[in-house]
Amino acid sequence: MSVNRENVRVYISNVLGGLSETDQHIARFILEQPATVAQMPVRKLAEAMSVSEATIVRFCKKIGYTGLLELKAALKRELLDEREQLLPSSPDIFLDDTRNDVAQKIAMTVETTMKETIGLLDMKVVNPVVERFLAANRVLFVGFGASGLSAMEARDKMNRQGIDSEAYTDRFTMTLKLANLKPEDLVVAFSHSGETPEVVNAFRLAKKAGAQCLAITHSPQSPLTELADTWLLTCGSAGPYQGDSIATRISQLFMIEFLCTEVTRHNLRDSASTGLSIKELLIKERIKRESTG
Repeated sequence: MSVNRENVRVYISNVLGGLSETDQHIARFILEQPATVAQMPVRKLAEAMSVSEATIVRFCKKIGYTGLLELKAALKRELLDEREQLLPSSPDIFLDDTRNDVAQKIAMTVETTMKETIGLLDMKVVNPVVERFLAANRVLFVGFGASGLSAMEARDKMNRQGIDSEAYTDRFTMTLKLANLKPEDLVVAFSHSGETPEVVNAFRLAKKAGAQCLAITHSPQSPLTELADTWLLTCGSAGPYQGDSIATRISQLFMIEFLCTEVTRHNLRDSASTGLSIKELLIKERIKRESTG
């Protein structure tokens, strides 16, 4: 599972929407009373939540922990580090807010989403993901609607890295182009819900062709992640007057920027001086090419 679960409350908030009604009840109890959960024995927790002990243990395993003890240990570390700070949340925007309030809340939403996205990153999978980009014959980015914009952004940035990339954002083109996939290709899918039919179908075609599949999604329990070889989680949710949230797009764009930067660092690693920034190294490489061209 390509996610950092040590940030317990951020992680549980992220998976909440995909849980059953009973599991959502347990998850909300943890989010609302983290200190109580960290200290209370399972028997008392079961009484407080009005569920069985076995249901709590199954919930912990279902969301990726070995059991309640591991979840409680991670929760205790988190509470200690944060000194009992509340889980950061995106502020709602109301009709009677001032324009300055709206601007500040949007900025706060973006900042919170960035921190949560980093908190969910499993850094151990980043290097293998970067190596897949570098080894791929072609990289095909797919996304539908707002996620299609992220697919096109990723295509443009990866092409600038020298990685042969394409982007498909409509059902017909996805089906047509992905029918000719090769095992050496990499398909990267953007889908906030992980359930977009066109994108899930793209992964089915990729799996049939033997190509590698990387999902960038908000939902770790979805048809998309079931088909993916690897997946990375994004954050962000829409407020009552925002429609498609800017936080969702920012989270996807952050992931693109992070992966592209890691590709650049990998390419410059052998020839780089550790005292130079990436910008300085790129300028240095460009001067070298122009002087020998």
